[in-house]
Amino acid sequence: MNFIIRAICVEDAAAYHSLVDEIKDEGKYLFSTLRFSLEDTGKYIESHEAMSNPVWGAFDDQGTLLGWIDFNRGGFSEIAHTATIGMGVKKEFRGKGIGTALMDACIASAKTLGIEKLELEVFASNTAARALYIKKGFFEEGIRLKKRKFEDRYDDLVCMGLFL
Repeated sequence: MNFIIRAICVEDAAAYHSLVDEIKDEGKYLFSTLRFSLEDTGKYIESHEAMSNPVWGAFDDQGTLLGWIDFNRGGFSEIAHTATIGMGVKKEFRGKGIGTALMDACIASAKTLGIEKLELEVFASNTAARALYIKKGFFEEGIRLKKRKFEDRYDDLVCMGLFL
């Protein structure tokens, strides 16, 4: 499958906004089903651009957004050496190397910005994502039992980290 990894720009805001909501609608992978406005999505992209910390996207030959990854640096000086990752891949394109390519772009970007540790949280039920993270060198730091209750089902939250 052919795809390219590039920074998501404000002109991609509608596609990014739509893809995030699409994955939220699955109810399995993202922590919250809370919706953000298209305007706030654009502001989010702009804030990442301003910090030279792009939201990375995987795009097919027609320019369709297939997945994204980003990280947010710790908000105050004592944790500014860390960043938390968020990512998602369109359902029909999972298992085709997109997540791996996005993760590679994110790790390279984090190193360039001097991040010392990447962190993420993933549901225990998301075995495919957990396998990807382990393949990329992440390790489990702990488990938050029954952290999420969605449609009367509990899921544990696995906390993972990667020292760069």
